[in-house]
Amino acid sequence: MADTQGKPATPKIMREFEFPALGHGLLPSHYSRKDFGDDFYFGPSSSSFQIEGGHRRDGRRRNIFDTFAEKNRLFDQYGEDAINHREHFKADVDLIKQMGFNSYRFSISWSRILPTGKKESKSEAGIKFYKDLFEELKQADITPMVTLLHFDPPQDLEDEYHTFLRPEIVDDFCDYAEICFEEFGDYVKYWTTINEPWYVAYGGYIEGAIPPGFRSDRDYDALQTAAEAKSGKTFDHQFCSICPPYQCSHKSLSAIAKNSTSLPNTLSRVVLPPKDQWPYVAVHYQILAHAKAFKLYKEKYQKTQGGKIGINIVAQWFIPLEDTLEDRDAAQRALDFMVGWVMEPVYSGCYPENMVKYATKGFLPKLDKDMVKGTYDFVSFIYYTSRYVSNLDLGGGDYILDRRVEFHERSKDGVPIGNLQGAAGWIYDYPQGLLECLRYIKKNYGDPEIYIHENGFDDPDRPPTDPAAIHDADRVQYLHDHLDAVQKAIKEDVNVKGYFVWSLMDNLELGVGHDSRFGIIYIDYKDLNSKRMPKLSASWFKHFLANDQTKKKGATGDQEKEDPTKEESNGAPTKGEMTKAESNGTA
Repeated sequence: MADTQGKPATPKIMREFEFPALGHGLLPSHYSRKDFGDDFYFGPSSSSFQIEGGHRRDGRRRNIFDTFAEKNRLFDQYGEDAINHREHFKADVDLIKQMGFNSYRFSISWSRILPTGKKESKSEAGIKFYKDLFEELKQADITPMVTLLHFDPPQDLEDEYHTFLRPEIVDDFCDYAEICFEEFGDYVKYWTTINEPWYVAYGGYIEGAIPPGFRSDRDYDALQTAAEAKSGKTFDHQFCSICPPYQCSHKSLSAIAKNSTSLPNTLSRVVLPPKDQWPYVAVHYQILAHAKAFKLYKEKYQKTQGGKIGINIVAQWFIPLEDTLEDRDAAQRALDFMVGWVMEPVYSGCYPENMVKYATKGFLPKLDKDMVKGTYDFVSFIYYTSRYVSNLDLGGGDYILDRRVEFHERSKDGVPIGNLQGAAGWIYDYPQGLLECLRYIKKNYGDPEIYIHENGFDDPDRPPTDPAAIHDADRVQYLHDHLDAVQKAIKEDVNVKGYFVWSLMDNLELGVGHDSRFGIIYIDYKDLNSKRMPKLSASWFKHFLANDQTKKKGATGDQEKEDPTKEESNGAPTKGEMTKAESNGTA
């Protein structure tokens, strides 16, 4: 049997899922589902490139993730099949429902809707796929939260003008957004424009860890060695790494770096800014693209469709390594160069004062305040971990050096900020950081609605026969701890309205492929049509969301872990509450 496009029909996945039994004392000790309120959304999270597959279906053309993954040979299956969600979405929605979730956060593939990226290339087949998905979610009473762009703009636009390094992206993104509003607006009441603009710039134009995969030419190791020789001080090995999601210390870094240093020949006709300015320019045009799509929705669609629209930010909490003015200022700069880089413009219409002061002269583009100010109905928020920071001024010259911050995993006494979790080695279990970030957003950006759209950690790749592949007790503890932080924030009147675990299923993780498993559902990559296997964490959610009784023990039957910092509130104070230190760097 074959489908209408000549491909063999894909076997259907069984909808009878086996959930692991929960041990005694696995449910929360001092909070329950009802403590979050009836209007609170719980759900899993995913993105189109990482789960859909079907990359030759629906007229879809390549996006920059296809090119990046193929070029760097990171994946056994570089996205052609992903985990076959394109074929199995009905069973996947049924699985979401069986776990008790009332919402699902996912992204739409721009190149499936508009294969060339231009509005003239509209694909009715691509639109039908998403309408079928939305209809399935509607029948399951699951509220969709939709991200328009999750690291994967069409390759045709990259070839034409290099996407976020040129102003042309603003109109093209808005055209794409409008088609989504027109076609799906009756289904979608929560839109997020762009996922993690900060990491698009950091991972895509500095580390080279995600598309488009350009790596900074600056030799930070040599710079650090010279600075250490001059000062007589040994700097932390992470001085230039914030350890973001999918950090480049992974074994695939060498392959990425070797293949990410040259521009496509097709860009020779395009005028681009200096390479060290690229991260600043990339975030700038993402903000403008977001703002234009936001205003379009507000003016043309919101009244009739009744939805809301926001932007996504990723954050860590930064704790001064020492209680000095210099390190407190470093903590504030770290926040401003990460969270404030996106949030301050869409809130006030301006870049953070620290960025204006410390960014290399001429690198920070000028904002149109009237265009970008106030362009969000809610904040889509991502949190995984936190870091200690200290002041480190090696002079400016690019984004890394302009921050003047050194990052640390341990306190000055050598104590880790939290228990190290996951296979990639960058996520420390520090739920206090989530609470601090939520407080910070409330206090500094107009007390908005906040939806935590990603939180979780990864396991190493294990075969399905390994019991540890399913029994992810450490993940249960991590999720328990972070939901506890969310519940505390709600008690403090922080306007948190939703929590989404990353991720729904093991999938094609950015920068590391199949070596890393974030899912609460296990996927056998050698047989993508086999039954999805719920992990212990999926059972935990299933019972937690259906259970309102208070238990006596913590998430894994143990007493709650003590916060390693032993502080109720740590890190950089609220903007404006900190006395600024003098800087010897260039602005």
